[in-house]
Amino acid sequence: MNFQMINSPVSYQCNGKNITIEAGKKTDLFNDMCSDSRYSNFPFYYTLFEGDFVIRCKVAPEFKETYDLGCIVIFENIDKWIKFAFENADSGHPAMVSVVTDGVSDDSNGEKIDESEIWMQVIRKGNNFALHYSIDKEKWILVRIFKLDMNKEVKVGFSAQSPIGEGCKVRFEGIEIIDNNYKNIRKPE
Repeated sequence: MNFQMINSPVSYQCNGKNITIEAGKKTDLFNDMCSDSRYSNFPFYYTLFEGDFVIRCKVAPEFKETYDLGCIVIFENIDKWIKFAFENADSGHPAMVSVVTDGVSDDSNGEKIDESEIWMQVIRKGNNFALHYSIDKEKWILVRIFKLDMNKEVKVGFSAQSPIGEGCKVRFEGIEIIDNNYKNIRKPE
């Protein structure tokens, strides 16, 4: 696969199926429903993928500030995208957070995560998407399932962000982007 970078990070390092991205200060991807502001200065390491897919990896952010995060991003354009994040949430602890944007962004904080690294995956089947996390890459826990009309070909990849902080370094390990063969994306087995 041919990967590219949008919005240069402070640094990034690739090694096979692993990448480390260090985002600069006040980097974000969010279309604010309250202010109509759009933030899109996020470093994004991506490839193009057409059709149904599974994208997964282990995500290990070095949290320093609220909202620091490492995420998987599915991106069509600035008005249509998905961000599935392991984030230092405003609830006072790391959590699984999902943001679905169709013009404006929603924002959904999920379960508290006590681990310093977590497996994450996004599954696409047509215009249906499922977001899961796992401690061990064996038992996948559903965070969200939804429909979002997107082009068949989208950008899929990884980002580190620090919306109010001075920067965040995130390690992504065991990266896989494969065709989706799951019939049931809610409970992939």
